[in-house]
Amino acid sequence: MENARDPSVAAIFQPDGGPPRALLVAGCCGNVGFGKLGQLARILARHGVPVIALDLSPAVEQVAARLAEQFAPRVAPAEIEAITRAIIPIRGGIADIPADLKIGLVFEAVPERLDIKKPLYAAIRARDPEALIFSATSGFTTRHLFDGLPGADRCGVLHPFFPHLTNKLWELPEQGAVTSPATLKQIRAFLGRAGMTLISVGDVPSFAADRLFCGMMLEAVRIHESTGLSPAQIDDACKQLLGTSPFFVHNLIRGANGLSAHCMELMREEVDSTLYAIPDAWQPYIADPGKQWPYERGQKCPPEGVATVRARMFGMLFALTARMLAHGIVTADALNYLAEKALAFREGPPALIAALGLEQAAELTRAFLVEQRITRADEVAPLDVFSRTGRGEHVGWDSIYVGRSVSGGVGLVSLKRSTLGHTLLAEFGRAVDALQADPAVEAIVVAPDGLYNRDFGHGADIGAFVPVLGKRDAALALIQGWKAALAKLRAGKPTVAAIVGRALGGGMELASSCHARIAGEGAVIAQPEPTVGVIPGLGGCHLLHRSSAPEHYAALNELLLTGKSINAARARELGLVSSVVPVRDLPRASGEYALALARGTAPLPPFRTGPAEVQVDRGVDPRNEQGVVLDAELRDLLARTIEDTGALDVAAAGALEEQRAADSLCQSAARVGVTAMSRGKPPVFEHPLA
Repeated sequence: MENARDPSVAAIFQPDGGPPRALLVAGCCGNVGFGKLGQLARILARHGVPVIALDLSPAVEQVAARLAEQFAPRVAPAEIEAITRAIIPIRGGIADIPADLKIGLVFEAVPERLDIKKPLYAAIRARDPEALIFSATSGFTTRHLFDGLPGADRCGVLHPFFPHLTNKLWELPEQGAVTSPATLKQIRAFLGRAGMTLISVGDVPSFAADRLFCGMMLEAVRIHESTGLSPAQIDDACKQLLGTSPFFVHNLIRGANGLSAHCMELMREEVDSTLYAIPDAWQPYIADPGKQWPYERGQKCPPEGVATVRARMFGMLFALTARMLAHGIVTADALNYLAEKALAFREGPPALIAALGLEQAAELTRAFLVEQRITRADEVAPLDVFSRTGRGEHVGWDSIYVGRSVSGGVGLVSLKRSTLGHTLLAEFGRAVDALQADPAVEAIVVAPDGLYNRDFGHGADIGAFVPVLGKRDAALALIQGWKAALAKLRAGKPTVAAIVGRALGGGMELASSCHARIAGEGAVIAQPEPTVGVIPGLGGCHLLHRSSAPEHYAALNELLLTGKSINAARARELGLVSSVVPVRDLPRASGEYALALARGTAPLPPFRTGPAEVQVDRGVDPRNEQGVVLDAELRDLLARTIEDTGALDVAAAGALEEQRAADSLCQSAARVGVTAMSRGKPPVFEHPLA
């Protein structure tokens, strides 16, 4: 039995060393249940754990076939067969499960009604007293669900996010929950080992992400009702401001209006405020799960409408954020991560607040509360949390995207986001400054934090380029501002980039700005800017060459001109990283290497500061790794920039690169590439190379 080798699986499904206990997915025919049935069954298939698919619907007999169809495009046939072989479909209730089959873990995804959920739990507990029971509820607290149930300490909530078959993100209510520390430890070990990301939240109605999601929809409906703006116009404004579309998403998911309204009603039990009041215009869509909002795609919101949506939507989201942070429901960085990864926000509300400025954000929210006549405003939106002193002192306004810590003489800069943007780089610069000034710090390591971000960096936030396309002065200011933060990395103490996962584009430029780099096995490095229609502007045109030897320049030129990737071993051959180690050893190895550089027991890697001749062959492959034909004008600009920056000292090269990068943002290739990437489509450039 393989799972005995994995303590995290055995602790739940084989605690006594006997035959494996089953996973029970109750409500497996619904969207949530079906998706998580597939996801969890795939995890457990290799361990021989049986999976019970339970539902009252006759469709339960087809869940294995449906899963096989869903998995077919991306999962090997042998694995699909193993997954579906482990599934036991049962149409009925708990009494219909074979008596000889013990249950180790229950994942409940039945309708959001306590009169359905509670009898189910009671039946499970009577049958399997030791089973762990976790609900997929999006709004009920663990106390709503499990108070009075025997063994409530072995019960909890795992709130998943759409798309349920593939999304690995969950909210896990911990603070104030009935779930015991031992049970939380078990479920964290099991799902964490399986690569899932569990975000700790308070055990309050609607938890954290749904407070934002449902509150956003509530305010969108109120804006629609009070201004006459259509749902599609409001979505257009929200897309511009936030990156997400509340009405479109609710039309997409059957029953979403009822679930969102239910979350707001639960929050009103917490504080009876008009902030959570359900407008009349929403009632028909709550009553009828199949009713959709009238929606004409492509409608544009007029500028005055965008201003109205901004004031009211930001006011609502900031108010919801204030209460969560003030009451410790979730940390600022976790809330921001949930907004971006679960709700498709371009930037989460905490980042928006920090970027706007705490005082300005408080004033905007205060105006919203007054204008909308929100009752008990001080309770639902404690605005004193928008401060770096007093109640807001411990919120972490300066560590939403970047963490900072010190251990054993090594300062660690932890990247909590994989894409570079204004707020992240501002935080990054402050973190590096603080560590450079800290006498307890001998050297600095830059690495992903491992929870919110597991890759070193995916490049720049493409949305930051949109406002500066075709505007050279603005483009240059953006590049110079970002570059100023990275320049701090060579300003004093030795810095080491600990590269894991992917280091792409601006992420690799950040790594190249450090004195040294060490990579985990399996890391991938690339400068894919040609596919976006721009040239590297943060050092990529010359820093790679300065860390390498002349015999490798041709290979580096090809990497830059095509955007193709290389693995960590090849990067070691080219001199871009000093060593490659197993990923599990990377934290220790990078810290030890940083201290060795600081103490002189290891030499700094070679880095050429002066000029050199770099000749670029413009005739390399005209396509990127995906077969996209690249732009001829951009290639010429990039090739000239590589040659010209190579012929200068490092300071002059950086200044020239900034100018050329700004030029690239004014070419047609940038417009085409940025637009295509923002839409998730391959670019078709105006001046193809072939």
